[in-house]
Amino acid sequence: MKSRSDRMEVLRLILTNTEIGSQEALLKELAAEGYKVTQATLSRDLQKLKAAKVASMSGYRYILPENPLYRRKISADVPEFLRNTGFLGLEFSGNIVVMHTRPGYAAGITTEIDSHRFETICGTLAGDDTILAIMREGVDRQQVIDELAVVLPAVKSILL
Repeated sequence: MKSRSDRMEVLRLILTNTEIGSQEALLKELAAEGYKVTQATLSRDLQKLKAAKVASMSGYRYILPENPLYRRKISADVPEFLRNTGFLGLEFSGNIVVMHTRPGYAAGITTEIDSHRFETICGTLAGDDTILAIMREGVDRQQVIDELAVVLPAVKSILL
């Protein structure tokens, strides 16, 4: 019988050597190697390996932490008041606000932002550690920061 550690090693090799963007495709690859597992088991295995799904030139793919595309930055020198909310920082690109959070915090912060129905933001999208917010037309960045500060007081420290 094949062990869990053997399966994890095969999964690690597949993710390192193959561009796979869906759990369905991963399940097929594992089955080809003799490991028939459920989607729930695969999800737990991916979580244990700290695999992340990222955009690549050919679509989305799963990668492991040692891959250069894997960028989860948690700085030890983040001030304590930022650690409590999970908020790490933000940047603007056109009418998009990209907010960085500690892993697992983005959905909760996004829910809080959405519940306030801010005048400056027309929509949000949350990942695990990143939030995308779309600014309304004609709104300036300072207005967005002022509204976001209602939910995330640390946003006020952002210098434009």
